[in-house]
Amino acid sequence: MTLKPTLMKVAALSAVVFLSACGNPSRESLSDAPVLGTGVQDATVSITSGQIAGYVDDGIFIYKGIPYAKAERFSPAVDPDPWEGVRPCRAFGPTCPQGERTGWYDDNQAFSMHWDDGFPDEDCLRVNVWTPTTDKGSRKPVLVWLHGGGFHSGSGQELISYDGTSLAKRHDVVVVTLNHRLNVLGHLDLSDFGEEFKGSGNLGMTDIVKALQWVRDNITSFGGDPSNVTIFGQSGGGGKVTTLMAMPSAKGLFHKALVESGSIVRLMENKYSRMLGAYTVEELGLNQKTISKIREVPYEQLLSACRKATSRVSEAARADGVMSDNFLLMILFGTEPVVDGETIPYQPGSPEAIAISSDIPLMVGTTREEFGAGTPDNMFLPLAKEHVQARTAASAPTYMYLFDWDSPVLDGALGCTHCLDIPFFFDNVELHKTMTGGSPKAIELGHRISTLLTSFAKTGTPSAEGMPQWMPYTEDGKERLLLDYESKMESIE
Repeated sequence: MTLKPTLMKVAALSAVVFLSACGNPSRESLSDAPVLGTGVQDATVSITSGQIAGYVDDGIFIYKGIPYAKAERFSPAVDPDPWEGVRPCRAFGPTCPQGERTGWYDDNQAFSMHWDDGFPDEDCLRVNVWTPTTDKGSRKPVLVWLHGGGFHSGSGQELISYDGTSLAKRHDVVVVTLNHRLNVLGHLDLSDFGEEFKGSGNLGMTDIVKALQWVRDNITSFGGDPSNVTIFGQSGGGGKVTTLMAMPSAKGLFHKALVESGSIVRLMENKYSRMLGAYTVEELGLNQKTISKIREVPYEQLLSACRKATSRVSEAARADGVMSDNFLLMILFGTEPVVDGETIPYQPGSPEAIAISSDIPLMVGTTREEFGAGTPDNMFLPLAKEHVQARTAASAPTYMYLFDWDSPVLDGALGCTHCLDIPFFFDNVELHKTMTGGSPKAIELGHRISTLLTSFAKTGTPSAEGMPQWMPYTEDGKERLLLDYESKMESIE
């Protein structure tokens, strides 16, 4: 019966001690100042379309869902409509419509990847910006991220790793992510159906060019330097980087590049892309006279028709032997850019394409296992080697890496998986701990790897304290940097 009063006395005494140590918070001493700066006056800047308001978080100015263009279905992107007043840009905008992820139904994938797929809308041409300053005179290096998902899925927000706060805060750079058209909306070649559909097979890529033009014209409002832009991407995003390097229209819009697990040296030929367009139109019950109705077909119906058409075209391509030695092409077939002789005049791995970006310093690499512990890298690593070998005649250096760190998450089931290097390059090892585990040692490795990237963005030469001198890959010195706790240069065959 005496226990309860005693506990009450102990609790009261503990409260006195706590308040004595911490100070007795009177009503006057408690601050209600917000942690975030969300007022219009906190982060309003002017861009070519009008004024936008973002927010400030721990000293970083953040803007999301900024329209960089608008487009009708199957037509090239054009400048967005200007607006009056201040447009709020504090939340991610729409993502391109796409099919469901198979990974949604895999608990391990869903847990470790931590996807955020947002909400779909065909009006999806948006950019997001993280910057340490909005001083126009700052001219900080700019890093533009191109998301993965092949050319058929994904967005600039799909992984928590893509958050640009850490790079902006720790490395004093401006980070841009973006959405563009994908799958049937971005890569259905209808050029045989008239001039109005010219270039429809490469709209996803010309959207990205339009976004880079937006960066060129607006990034000074976010403290960035339009003459020092680095593009980087992983998986399909790496393929987009590789493709941009083969596009004359992208020349001059970026100055350095990083390809993570995404070297694509061969794209679809227009023989098959036009066949895909024709079969899709046929599956929809349309023809040359009724083709204009394709702009009003519900998206799900359009996607279904394209998938059926892709199966038909794939059979023809296999019969021609096109995909027999190219597993990556087989996976991407039907949802990728096309070498059309104009927008993309050459295959990305050809000498002619390499010459277009010969002056662009490049980092290229893969993870050790890519698609699961114990799975040999039989797809991206050979393509990366082919890519860097094709670059040996380039005037700018090429730096090759192999990410060789194993995740401890899920009892090590992830191994050195595809996508695992993303949080390290973004310096988001702690933020994406469902993939990395978030240990102090791993976080430190992320600091060093992200410094390699940002020093490359600043100077063209990747370097970081605690890392060996990264030697370029050359015909005489075929070396790459092995990225792990004990990073080292190694020769490769």
